[in-house]
Amino acid sequence: MSARVMIIDGDRTARSLLRDTLTAAGIEVVAEANDCDEARLLIEGSQPDIALVDVAGIRENASEVARSLREQSAFTMAIIAMAPAERADRVAELVGAGAVGYVIKEDERQLLAAVEAIHKGEGFLSPEVARPVLDEVSRLYEREKIRNDELEELVRQLQALSVTDWLTGLKNHGYYFDRLSDELDRSLRHRRPMSVVIGDIDDFKQINDTRGHAAGDRVLQEVSAAMADAIRSADIVCRIGGEEFGFLLPETDSAGSVLVAERVREAVAALNITGVGSVTVSLGVASVPEHAVDRDELMEAADRALYLAKREGKNRVRVAGQAVALGGSKSQKSNGRMQIVDLLVRVLRLRDPRLAEASTRTAEVAIALGAQANLSTARLEHLRVAALLQEVGKIGVPDSVLYKRGALTEDEWKQIREHPKKGFELVGGLIHPEAGEAVLANHERWDGAGYPRGLKGEEIPLLARVLLVADAYVAMTMDRPFRTAMTPQDALEELRKNAGTQFDPGVVDLMGDLASAMQLAEQQEAEVIDFPEQAAG
Repeated sequence: MSARVMIIDGDRTARSLLRDTLTAAGIEVVAEANDCDEARLLIEGSQPDIALVDVAGIRENASEVARSLREQSAFTMAIIAMAPAERADRVAELVGAGAVGYVIKEDERQLLAAVEAIHKGEGFLSPEVARPVLDEVSRLYEREKIRNDELEELVRQLQALSVTDWLTGLKNHGYYFDRLSDELDRSLRHRRPMSVVIGDIDDFKQINDTRGHAAGDRVLQEVSAAMADAIRSADIVCRIGGEEFGFLLPETDSAGSVLVAERVREAVAALNITGVGSVTVSLGVASVPEHAVDRDELMEAADRALYLAKREGKNRVRVAGQAVALGGSKSQKSNGRMQIVDLLVRVLRLRDPRLAEASTRTAEVAIALGAQANLSTARLEHLRVAALLQEVGKIGVPDSVLYKRGALTEDEWKQIREHPKKGFELVGGLIHPEAGEAVLANHERWDGAGYPRGLKGEEIPLLARVLLVADAYVAMTMDRPFRTAMTPQDALEELRKNAGTQFDPGVVDLMGDLASAMQLAEQQEAEVIDFPEQAAG
């Protein structure tokens, strides 16, 4: 039997859209009300199980409306508080009225999930509104100093919901990292092993793009359930990103963790998901103290192992030690790698100061462009390293070839085209695999006509696609011995002409946004500098 829902919202158009959304999902809308008075008239005849109340969309005090309706109804009616994203904090107004669901109004998926959860007798707390709701619970708890059963249950339920991923039922990102800190502290204090595993569903974007988000949600739910069933009772699995999962394995070294990770991988591979079929997952393992003794370094080690699993063909488990071939502790490896990177950059600067300067400027533009693409902090650092080292393979190219003014022979072209591969061979084992891949792919083309591997479209790693655009922009806007620098506008126009052939069109669009922002910043800076002179005049 489906839920029976009443919508209380002062906006007729919004009510209509909500009704259509709920009806399409098989949820019965038994009444719609513009305000409290209208809701009172309708409630007895319609007998809803759930009232959806737009806290910001009714004239009356939402909390008083909710209390009034609950007191009037002769049956149990649950309340879901909703509000537009820009007024999300207002959902907290219904905490005191005993609302059991809190959502962003525009998020249809969360709204439907909330109705389903509450119809099952559970609660629902959207991550976007968790903070104001919990703050209000805390305020009421302290102000009233009442420790009655109802308030105690409300506190318990909302705290549980605030660390639970609404789609999969697993604990979420915040819970995972809180527990990781606790488990790591315990492991180091008692000198006991522990491990983390990062798992990522293979080709999940393709599933969403070709099958739709409903199918993607189904994959996340079934994969989550399979993972939870495959681990031991002492282990923890959380959804820490879109299609990324984090595992905590107390009292487990890397060998034991591989066994658990393999069991998870096999459980996922055995699924046959309706409308999708089979899916696979890649997993990276890192352990304390074998690979790291610091939280961020431990996650970085597991992330490197996951990346290696992806690069080697997906649907496999890899351990951090397989991803890093250098000896010593994780922090020593990190410091040693960066010292070597700095040394190579200095060698490049001695060999060709102009090339080194271009790499430095490219790194600055690439980081800004990567931020436009919403890359994580870790990936921005990988991008910076790749930008600084993208031309390091040219160290081995003879000056007679590198600086030749006339046409190159076929053999000379071959030497030039080999430099990305030589650069990768030189630094690939010293830097993060994703940075290494960007160095290797920094002369590929969107249309597949680049080198050294002839990759095409999204086969080219994302960091390399960002780097290609940043590098071209910097090259065009720097003076060369044989030509003067282009203006930023002309360089951007040239990028747009070659979008879809040489460059990723999406990254070129982001470069346009970035160039506009840079130009605006320069104009504002110029106005600040000119202001004293204008004032003096």
